[in-house]
Amino acid sequence: MSRAELRLANGFTFADLQKPESLARLDADFLKRLATRDAPAHEKLLVQRTGKAFTPLEASELLLACGPVLEDFIAELFGVQKEVQTTQAATVAHDPVFAFKKLFVQRRARRRLLKKEELESFTELDAWLGGELKQQAQEGSDRELAVARYGERLLKDEKAGAEAIEKLTRWCIRALSTAEGKAAVHGWVSFKLPEGTDHHNLVPIVALPGDSLGRIEGLADARRLRDGFKLTDRRYGAREVQSEIHYCIYCHDHDGDFCSKGFPEKKGEPDKGLKINPLGVTLTGCPLDEKISEMHSLKKSGYTIAALAMITVDNPMCAATGHRICNDCMKGCIYQKQEPVNIPQTETRILTDVLALPWGVEIYDLLIRWNPLRARQWLPKPYNGLKALVLGMGPAGFTLSHHLLMEGFAVVGVEGLKIEPLPADIVAQPVRDYGTLEEALDARVMAGFGGVAEYGITNRWDKNFLKLVYLSLARREHFQVFGGVRFGGTLTVEDAWHLGFQHIAICIGAGLPQALPVPKSLAPGMRQANDFLMALQLSGAARSTGLANLQVRLPAVVIGGGLTGVDTATEVQAYYIVQVEKTLARYRALAEQLGEAKVRAGLDEASLRILDEFLEHGRTVLAERARAARADEAPDFTKLIRQWGGVTIAYRKGMNDSPAYIRNHEEITKAFEEGIFYAEGLEPKEVLTDRDGQAEALRCRRARRGEDGKWTDSGEEVVVPARAILVATGARPNIAYEFEHKGHFEKTKGQYQTNRDVAGRLEPVATLGHCKQDFGPFTSYGVKGHRISFLGDTHPVFHGSVVKAVASAQKTYPKIVAVFGERADARGDAAEYQRFRIGIQDSLAARVERVERLAPGVVELTVRAPQAARKFRAGQFFRVQTFETRAPVVNGTRLMTEPLALYGSRVDADKGLVSAIVLENGASSRLVATLQPGDPIAFMGPTGVRAFAAEKSGETYLFVGGVLGAAQIRSVGAALRAGGNKVLYAAAFDSAAQVFHQDELEAAADAIVWITREGEPLAPRRAQDRSVTADIIDAIAQYATGKLGEPTIRLEDVTRLWISGSSCLVRRLRDARGKELAPYLVKQPTTTASISTPMQCMLKGVCSQCLQWQIDPHTGQRTKAVFSCSWQDQPLDIVDLDNLDERLSQNKVQEHLTNLWLDHLFETGQVSRV
Repeated sequence: MSRAELRLANGFTFADLQKPESLARLDADFLKRLATRDAPAHEKLLVQRTGKAFTPLEASELLLACGPVLEDFIAELFGVQKEVQTTQAATVAHDPVFAFKKLFVQRRARRRLLKKEELESFTELDAWLGGELKQQAQEGSDRELAVARYGERLLKDEKAGAEAIEKLTRWCIRALSTAEGKAAVHGWVSFKLPEGTDHHNLVPIVALPGDSLGRIEGLADARRLRDGFKLTDRRYGAREVQSEIHYCIYCHDHDGDFCSKGFPEKKGEPDKGLKINPLGVTLTGCPLDEKISEMHSLKKSGYTIAALAMITVDNPMCAATGHRICNDCMKGCIYQKQEPVNIPQTETRILTDVLALPWGVEIYDLLIRWNPLRARQWLPKPYNGLKALVLGMGPAGFTLSHHLLMEGFAVVGVEGLKIEPLPADIVAQPVRDYGTLEEALDARVMAGFGGVAEYGITNRWDKNFLKLVYLSLARREHFQVFGGVRFGGTLTVEDAWHLGFQHIAICIGAGLPQALPVPKSLAPGMRQANDFLMALQLSGAARSTGLANLQVRLPAVVIGGGLTGVDTATEVQAYYIVQVEKTLARYRALAEQLGEAKVRAGLDEASLRILDEFLEHGRTVLAERARAARADEAPDFTKLIRQWGGVTIAYRKGMNDSPAYIRNHEEITKAFEEGIFYAEGLEPKEVLTDRDGQAEALRCRRARRGEDGKWTDSGEEVVVPARAILVATGARPNIAYEFEHKGHFEKTKGQYQTNRDVAGRLEPVATLGHCKQDFGPFTSYGVKGHRISFLGDTHPVFHGSVVKAVASAQKTYPKIVAVFGERADARGDAAEYQRFRIGIQDSLAARVERVERLAPGVVELTVRAPQAARKFRAGQFFRVQTFETRAPVVNGTRLMTEPLALYGSRVDADKGLVSAIVLENGASSRLVATLQPGDPIAFMGPTGVRAFAAEKSGETYLFVGGVLGAAQIRSVGAALRAGGNKVLYAAAFDSAAQVFHQDELEAAADAIVWITREGEPLAPRRAQDRSVTADIIDAIAQYATGKLGEPTIRLEDVTRLWISGSSCLVRRLRDARGKELAPYLVKQPTTTASISTPMQCMLKGVCSQCLQWQIDPHTGQRTKAVFSCSWQDQPLDIVDLDNLDERLSQNKVQEHLTNLWLDHLFETGQVSRV
């Protein structure tokens, strides 16, 4: 990081910029400057701050008058006057180009395109123009600007230059109308003329030649080569952005800035509502009411800092909006019949131009917190003693956190996902150069901060911008943030009040993606799109340095027409190349060290076929890289992907009917640029599998569009080849809390009922159509006068986009503040806040207490996590991850775990300690042994469901489990016994040496049958216990028949059977109930199995990796898919065990190689382990 000293003007220091009282002094200095420069503007600004309403035009004129003064003031404050002047000059230096476009290309040349004229060839005219430029010393690297300046010079004396003006006009005509001319001016903004808008043909497409499926694709000449996960869109250059700004007609001066305010059905008659475009989209304009026209006006004149200040009046979190994020403003643009102004590009460019200045990061951060152009929140208020808990650190959550901090609240932001800490030096010290913060997107720390903006948005958007938001909040004195905190697990509503919060805001987004209800759904190769994207973007799977396992094959089909489906399609394609390259590289290294036979040992024939497929494709990728290097060009992986079957989006209707097309068609265009296929009118009917049970194809019903425009079943079926099937069929507001803790929030139509606060009374509000209408920000919860708000994707009005989530915070915070009345303006106690802060830090932060090896392959991890310990109930589990920023790198590989699901095995709530048993059967689980006491750790939970059975009495349990069963029974067994139940424990271990915590296991059961697979039996220490070396089923039978001694608890008395272990163990016990053990289990005990499905987020319905099919126990037919992380102990008879095995085999090849690779790293890297 840069260590340059920030020397601010007028005696200010960097620390002063973080203090409300110092910012008030800065504000006073600005007001003095404004009074000197523009006394009327100064007077009006003070009036604005009293709350007096101005007309829109008056407000715009005031802000435009203040903007340049503010720019000069900030430039002087940071000592960057020269750099700002340079930026101003560079901005207006493009003006001749736009004058040339207007006066020559549009007014003169375009009007003559349809005339039949005998003109010279472009070659002849271009030679003439080259001579003119050379003669006037205008020829240079920027020919467009040179031509523009030449034209500008000619127009100064039109009479004298008439002949040259005519010839230059003819050159423009030829440049517009001939192939040679178009090629010569390719990329020139002066020749980019707006195209007409045909809402039903916004994406250029062609039919895929000779395709039996009738798929479509993008235009071949628009193809863009992609390699990996770097930023895929570098955005417009400076001139392109200025061109858009000059294209704008600055409608604010007549209250016609519909891009901001919304496009009215009839101007001046708001009661008639907003216009709806031909696609059925209500033209709301910017959900934030951002002052776009005013922003453009300032930037056009070169005032970049002032333009950013104009943006941050309404959108201080603009780093999280803009290009490739939102386009509501474009849809509302005054240009409805031709291309709109690309406002997101201009907004993002204004931000990056400021960031490019010395101390640009600090200028932006200052404008977030102090902006004298705002009519509200121009300064942060001092701490008022109120504390808000913001659940979710996505766009809604982090924006609300900012606004409440500005209002004087203390804010604790929590997130269910892991959140990496920022480097301490950038939080405590100013950042001179933004470049020192930037990371290549394919190597950046996946910080977790930003929610869906982090894991749900692809590298089309520069996620370095998230760091700016994170940094701004992290510097606030009254802000704390914690990852690994689950609403409903770690914290409940009642916990929040108990901890001292006065408000709760639910910003936890959408969830509950549904499994596709077709035969063989979730076969190996099939997964949810959310699962894929989260694994790709949070686990490090896309990097050559990662240990994460994410296995996909080609061809791939993405089911669904939304933006998530489009993103998934592009990322599957990019990831496949990374995957096969990494597989080949590690295979070669391991084969050289161990020999190929050992590397391949342990894989079944099906897995070997997949491995060889990856290796073959990996070699082809390397060959393409070599070819491209020889040709000095970028490799063409699209060609290879297509040879291997390609990636197809399959949608049940037409592309033009899809949510992605309607909301943001540009993303489909961009996906086509990467070579994606699109299949219209396909409704999935069945997943077809190969001889190994792997997904092979998707059988679909074919729909066709009728003359009435409706899609109906044609009666045809088609088979789409698909080795990977990713389901992106939508999500719903996340209301999981109410399912888990019933009675808190009223629901309606699958979402929380919206309410407004009217004089201290909650009043239901009907959910209206769009974000510019009145809405209810509160849930129905009103116990003891408390209010709980909900925002973003959780709210029915603001769901569906990042910018709406940001807007939900902007529009909700005043309503939250109003609830508190005078309390919001009180002065808080600093000492009281420090006590609160320390208490929250102690409760929610997790650290490793100790790591102990209990037996070969078995480690116990003890974590200090007081709040998690207090909330734990027997049977629940935790999600455990290490931090990337603390993970060592060994031989180019970062030793970071994937999420691990670990049962809470022993909990000491008084000391805040949770112990979990780790069975070392994969790379991530083996990395736990590398942790050291004191290490911070991401420890989310408790999650899952508590053992409800422990709340019943009078039952006799047979609990059967291996090592994981031992981990579970330590807590569950004690709870069962305390509840008045008897527990017989069949404890299965590999050998007596593997047995651990024998005292505690004995305390958890009335009697134990110690079963070892090999070696001498364990010597029992209690009279009621038995031991044997045998197969587990045989051992239980021996116990039942008295061969091990008189049974202490007879199997004939067992009323409940609980199985905790591998799917193999579960299957064996299921079968044995009706066979070998049937004579003894005479009461046909109710059977529960702890289902160890793959898991990732463990937040109960977000990523959906844990989806598990259930069946009708009588027919064997599937009934529904459930989220196993919210129901991990399931009735055995309704579990589809075949599907469980299939789910567990999803990443088999990757897991095998990763395990061997970790062996290699441990051997060569001298990694310390317990």
